[in-house]
Amino acid sequence: MRLSKLEEQEYKRYTDTFDFSEYLQDKTFLITGSNGMTGQAIVKWILYMNGRYRTNAKIFASTRKPDNMPAYMDGSENVVMCEFGREEEAIGEDKLDYIIQAASPTERDFFIKYPVETYKVIVDGTSHMLELCRKKKASLVLLSSVEVYGACSSSEPIDEQRIGAIDCLNIRNGYPLGKIGAEFLTYSYYKEYGCNVKTVRISAIQGLYQQYNEQRIFNEITRCIIENRNLIMKSDGKSKKSIVYTLDAVSGILKVLFEGEEGEVYNITNPQTFLSVKEFAEKIFAKFNDNVHIEFDISSEAETGYLPHLEILQSTEKIARLGWKPITDLYKIYETDLMRWNFLT
Repeated sequence: MRLSKLEEQEYKRYTDTFDFSEYLQDKTFLITGSNGMTGQAIVKWILYMNGRYRTNAKIFASTRKPDNMPAYMDGSENVVMCEFGREEEAIGEDKLDYIIQAASPTERDFFIKYPVETYKVIVDGTSHMLELCRKKKASLVLLSSVEVYGACSSSEPIDEQRIGAIDCLNIRNGYPLGKIGAEFLTYSYYKEYGCNVKTVRISAIQGLYQQYNEQRIFNEITRCIIENRNLIMKSDGKSKKSIVYTLDAVSGILKVLFEGEEGEVYNITNPQTFLSVKEFAEKIFAKFNDNVHIEFDISSEAETGYLPHLEILQSTEKIARLGWKPITDLYKIYETDLMRWNFLT
């Protein structure tokens, strides 16, 4: 496997802290969305462990374009690329120990332009994975989202039992409604069939493997620093949220998959990053490029597809009881991101 020097450093740092080698030894994984940000980070983590600890884990990597071998693979990895929706055909009679359901649209513009596809990819894809989980007697973790909390706005930490209202007549909401549907199916397979399934609700992920041009405020902050231009903020910037570093998210996902309780839901975020979007941008600009400032150009939510003004701080008490906590702070997240794009060395 080909990794950059930065990636090598980061995977060593994380696998020094989170050693899952006993769970990986001679196991077989199916990872959907394997070319996405989170999916490829999970694939690389497992392959790194194979190289470092000789865990001999095998991966079925599901993607819409299985003929396109990722650039980081050199052909020697214990990986079988398979087409999204045809995973069972690729696996055949092979054993399957773990399923990580990471396939999902992530772009706000896609949610608005293709609401049907957004909802169906999430729900139908999860349904397919759950049926495979049942047949193969595998363990499954569903990657859900902080967005299922909807209008559950609170400056106090929100635990996994609280769910807010989501407007089903807002065309952008196919994503959170799809995640809720996927969560319901996952829990139902646990209750009806006794499947070993868990769900993680992840906040916005930032850091390794974000696409440079991805249309999210956290990515725009990075671009403004690199391109030395002001941030045009299309909301009042008062919404408060937290983020989590890519490999913190992966370590949390694996911790829940291997050690979480069946049928349970766990939040994954870094509470120390809980700031208003405006405060967030100001802190990062002051640290990395104080020539950059904020300008406001506020349009209607219907035009932009942004969520309404909310304050959502997820409680991480439940996953902390498994022995997990994030180890990368806000400045380190952006330092790593800026190093990826050669702004910092």
